[in-house]
Amino acid sequence: MAQDIAYQSAVRRSAIPVSDANPLPVVLTNLTGTALSKSSVTMTGASAELVPADAARRIVIVCSTKANGDAAFDPTGGSCALDAGIPLSGGDTVQITGKEAQSAMTQIGTNGQKLTVYVGA
Repeated sequence: MAQDIAYQSAVRRSAIPVSDANPLPVVLTNLTGTALSKSSVTMTGASAELVPADAARRIVIVCSTKANGDAAFDPTGGSCALDAGIPLSGGDTVQITGKEAQSAMTQIGTNGQKLTVYVGA
C-alpha cells in the first residue's frame, strides 16, 4: 500500500499515513462522531435506495467490493443511472460528510453486486 497517501483531518489538520494498520478510509471519531454503523446493499440492476434522508447524519462512506463491476450512486436521492451518478468501480470508496451526507441517496449496479455503507451521526 502506498505510504504517501494520507487522509487529512479537518479537526487536527494532521496527516495519517495509509498503512495495513490504517487502511483507507481512515476515519477519526472526533470528526465523524462516536460510532459508525455498517450495512450491505445488494444491487438489482435498477435504481434503488442506498440510504434514506437523515437530518442527524454527519457521514456516509460507500465502498464497492473489489469483485464488483461498475456501480454508481446519486447523493441527491434522484433516479440513479450508471452514466449519470457518481461512479464506483470495484474497490472504490467515497466519503460524504456534513450537510451533504443528510440527504437520501440512491444506487444502481449489476444484479448481485454489493456495496458496503457506513453511516454516522
